[in-house]
Amino acid sequence: MQYIILDLEWNQPLNYQNRAYRLYGDRLMFEMLQIGAVRINEQLEILDSISIPIRPTCYTVVHPRIRRMTHLTQEVLDDAPDFQDAIDQFVRWCGQDYVLLTWGCDDVSVLQQNLDFFDCHPDLPTLYDIQPLFSAVHHLANRSGLKQAMEISEINPDENRSFHDALNDAYYTALVFTHLPEPGLVLNYPQSPKPLIHPRPHATKGDLFESIAQALASEQAQKPRCAICARETILEDAYIPQAADKYVSLARCPRHGLNMVRLRFHPTVDHMREMTVRTTRATRPNIAYVHTKRLQIQQRAAEGRLPDPERMLEYADRSSVTFED
Repeated sequence: MQYIILDLEWNQPLNYQNRAYRLYGDRLMFEMLQIGAVRINEQLEILDSISIPIRPTCYTVVHPRIRRMTHLTQEVLDDAPDFQDAIDQFVRWCGQDYVLLTWGCDDVSVLQQNLDFFDCHPDLPTLYDIQPLFSAVHHLANRSGLKQAMEISEINPDENRSFHDALNDAYYTALVFTHLPEPGLVLNYPQSPKPLIHPRPHATKGDLFESIAQALASEQAQKPRCAICARETILEDAYIPQAADKYVSLARCPRHGLNMVRLRFHPTVDHMREMTVRTTRATRPNIAYVHTKRLQIQQRAAEGRLPDPERMLEYADRSSVTFED
């Protein structure tokens, strides 16, 4: 029996108001762009690998953030096989008598949704998750990211293998897997695909406030509603300014995890501040963005370079540009 380590990269709609998302979003939240896999034998030796780019047919323009992370260019993907051909190529490469392994629970759900959407029915075995086995072996309370797992396993990244490439991530996952004392125990961790929750924003109009500070301290801002269940969430940290009229933070729902919270302010003719609260389910890039932005704001505050928020709001250029992520 052989182990095949699988990793996927996928695209997302440019925004949730565009035509493509309105057409496909209820059935296809993420469209696969790349399959990467590494083959390992029972002696834990790497035998072979494969990387298959996939031409998107629904979300045809690669999201800029995805392009930056994966380095998959529009030119490469335009010449790639479509999803059905890519899956057929992958199944032929897998051969017989193997098990499929992934790192984390995301890939199996994205894979299943793409298989369902494109009406593909390959004969694939059960997928197993290396991540919980790694956490159990190293007595970790939470699931570990791949980079952290490599650090714990004392595996140095290859300068020629960037992260967020499906083949490279599959290769790094294979190295982590081979460093486990009893890797065969991964068969105790089968995966089942989960329905992907579509990010339907929850937005409310707040009351009018005399100042931004008063608005930020209000119940609407301090207990924003979860984008999924509309229950109150717990704010992770103080809001940080993204622009003169925009503030962001993260809030945790006990049931659905982190939400991205966006506040937008409009000055009224009587010098009040009208606040709109908008929440969406937080993505990993959202979380990284907020953390990076917070460090920038802290640095500016230490240097005394933070402008007066009230004055900035009065002169804000309020356009229809969406929030940054």
